[in-house]
Amino acid sequence: MARAVSPERKKEYNRRYERKLPPEAKQKRRDAQAACKRKLRQHRSTARKLAEPNTSATAGVLLPAFSWIPSSAQTDSHLHTNSFFRHSVASLNDPGPRGLDLASGMLGTQVSPETKVVTWDDGHITILPTVMRDGQNVLIEDLRLTKKFAAVSASKPGSRFVTHLDGPLTENDLLLIEIRSSLAAGKCVIVREAVRPGPLNLTMEYLEKRYGIHATMPVDMHDMELRAKNPAQPYVLGTMSDLISGINNPNEQRCVLDCPIAVGLPLELAPLDEGQMAWHRTTKDCPSPGLGMHIGSPCASVSQGGVLIPPHRDSEGRNTYFFPVIGIQFRTLFFHKITDDGKVPRPAAKSLCGPHDMDDYNAETLTIYPGDLLIQPPGQLHAEYNPNPALARGGHFFTYGTLHRTNSFRFLEVAQVHEYTDETLWRMAALIPRLPPDQLSGLHYWPLLALCCMVLKPRKYLAQRPVSTSRKKKQPMTLPSPSYTRAHAVVTKILQHLDICPQDLPDIMTGCTSVVEVGEVVDLSGCLLEFTHTL
Repeated sequence: MARAVSPERKKEYNRRYERKLPPEAKQKRRDAQAACKRKLRQHRSTARKLAEPNTSATAGVLLPAFSWIPSSAQTDSHLHTNSFFRHSVASLNDPGPRGLDLASGMLGTQVSPETKVVTWDDGHITILPTVMRDGQNVLIEDLRLTKKFAAVSASKPGSRFVTHLDGPLTENDLLLIEIRSSLAAGKCVIVREAVRPGPLNLTMEYLEKRYGIHATMPVDMHDMELRAKNPAQPYVLGTMSDLISGINNPNEQRCVLDCPIAVGLPLELAPLDEGQMAWHRTTKDCPSPGLGMHIGSPCASVSQGGVLIPPHRDSEGRNTYFFPVIGIQFRTLFFHKITDDGKVPRPAAKSLCGPHDMDDYNAETLTIYPGDLLIQPPGQLHAEYNPNPALARGGHFFTYGTLHRTNSFRFLEVAQVHEYTDETLWRMAALIPRLPPDQLSGLHYWPLLALCCMVLKPRKYLAQRPVSTSRKKKQPMTLPSPSYTRAHAVVTKILQHLDICPQDLPDIMTGCTSVVEVGEVVDLSGCLLEFTHTL
């Protein structure tokens, strides 16, 4: 073992070495040494601040590996969020000195002066949806529903249903682990101050420069008055400039919900989109000359003030991420009341799609500020209210850990199947043999069986159509994708390894309606080696 050199010996070595150097080199060396000592003192000072998380000295300092405790170890409410001080996102985006008052600046300009206001559980005051016609508010149902949501308790750190995290996003494995585990358990995730917020006001200039959304872009605007008359036909054709110019028109409340953009998940969270990763990493095993590359469906929503989006689920059983850029959003989240056996009654799964009966649900409302990030698991019922003109961006993604929820909630849809959904799921299955060891060893029983079911029985998830009176023989389903061939072979091998007959799989999945249990980790090491040979 080498002996430690004493400080006196080190100084003697330095003096001998410096005698051989010219004056310029000697001075340069000493300057470099001084810079290293200053940097070392700064690191030590930061370490002392991090060791005292309750002092104001830690404001704005990112704690190592974030500072939350994994949800399994959280017991006290103060452990659910770190000790960051909010960097005034709320004060910057609330309308000036009014603070919690989000209504006063709109009355008489953006909405009728007769518009009523409501106080939410967290103290914010907002307008209620209002469009006046002949002295009557034609949005009376939206008004009543908004008042109902305003009375719902605000979600706070320590919630059973929402994981609350603080701090700017970083490339952090613990962050990804916490998000994945929360989504798999059916919990939403809110990360406060995740990204930089946008400006205070929504303008056409900002949309054009930042997102390439031009004034002449044709859009289908959701008109709240038309929706009140006929929910199936709420659209008004127009351009984006029509929507922005209508912000100061008290006689309309409109929004555009799906405006394609090129900005998706932040790079720090890109590994969450395991569906897109599957597209990238199966191009050799499953070449696809026709469909092209999956891009994660990022989009922007642009809204005038006072717009309510009633309770709904996002389609195709995907996880959803959401960033407000301009304007605060109130999002009410609904969680099925689980029975003692951990199952969700089928009637409860559909009740909010009609009469908005909340008796079968627990509910919480999140106030989402510009710069915050919300991630929802598949099938999450939620309602949205934009009290002020707002811009938000978001999108959808698949993860292996939530596929049991994907499988469950795809049955409840009546919309048409998205073009890339089946192809993405097939590629996720085709990729399993080539997953890194740490990912392969983290696949759980129920999500894995759900993926097998969705690969083997893709017709089950087609949108329901009226029964045809034709007697023509049903045409067989064509599956030309090379990814399906490999995915089918992979899941068949997995089921063989688990000693499950493919014909029994639908009954097994039907018998398990729990959306909160993922089951044990499945050991696939060795059973898929035949699919790992280099082509």
